[in-house]
Amino acid sequence: MAKIFEPYKTHTVSRKWPEISLETRLLEIQTILNSDPLYQKIKVTEANDEGHVTLRIEENIPANERGLFLITLEEKLKKLVDIGLTIWLEPVGDKSKLRNLRGVQIKA
Repeated sequence: MAKIFEPYKTHTVSRKWPEISLETRLLEIQTILNSDPLYQKIKVTEANDEGHVTLRIEENIPANERGLFLITLEEKLKKLVDIGLTIWLEPVGDKSKLRNLRGVQIKA
């Protein structure tokens, strides 16, 4: 059976977004994050011309809560800043104490 998918246009950033300086973008997003107690432990590290916003979360969020938390945050930023924004998280190293205790070292 063939599946029929509805055509969905992906939102892009407005014409205004690339014209805003990087410092202004970062400040605008960080101000929104700081205004809500849920998001005060999140720092903005990048906001490029294409609307990719990179965030650093400074406290652990359980895996079962993280997805909904980030989707809600992205919706808020799309509504308040620009519809074309997408959020990305900074990559984090392995935090497992057990795996780090194995003593495996990788030599370059």
